[in-house]
Amino acid sequence: MSDKPEPSSVPLQPQQQKRRGILPPEIIELIVAPVKVGSFTGAAGVLAGVAGAIARDTSPVASGAVTGFQWFALGGSFWFTRSMTVRAMGGDQQLRPVDKTIASTIGGSAAGAVAGLIRGPGKILPAMAMWGVLGAGGQIIANGMSNRKPKVKDENDSWLRSNWSPLRKLTDQEYIDMMEEKILRVDADIALIDDRIAELKSIDQAKNETRR
Repeated sequence: MSDKPEPSSVPLQPQQQKRRGILPPEIIELIVAPVKVGSFTGAAGVLAGVAGAIARDTSPVASGAVTGFQWFALGGSFWFTRSMTVRAMGGDQQLRPVDKTIASTIGGSAAGAVAGLIRGPGKILPAMAMWGVLGAGGQIIANGMSNRKPKVKDENDSWLRSNWSPLRKLTDQEYIDMMEEKILRVDADIALIDDRIAELKSIDQAKNETRR
């Protein structure tokens, strides 16, 4: 009897043995997007803080850092709260414009609460109201822009077709007609040249016969 271990009947699959992450993908998605939004708003806050510090003749490093942190907190908290609300309502594809407005209002109020906590407990409610209105207004504008139908471009609606324009925009049919007219003119000129050549040949032939 052999002492060698028998090979396992089930082959190992490295892809199935990969360790899963600590957090589910859904949670990671909810965290990554707000961090990205917060990073963009934080970078804008740093620029605004530095510009304000230069205008006030104060320390640009401290002002940029503080403003950048505040704007990062505002952007990240807004997007995180809005994403959670949208997910609770069934997903972005299932929401009506009014539902998106509600989600943005809730996100704006959460961002306002964060701003109020940063500035002082007594400013939480006013900040929540202000940022909630801003979130709703921004979403209403976004809804209007997404529902706007693209304007069909009319070939006749152009400044090139104006009577005051030194240039004129041609349609495809007008361009074809113009080229056909030019071709006819060239053919007529060629025919006249051929007739003239034939006439000169006949004159030259007649001169040669008279010389004989």
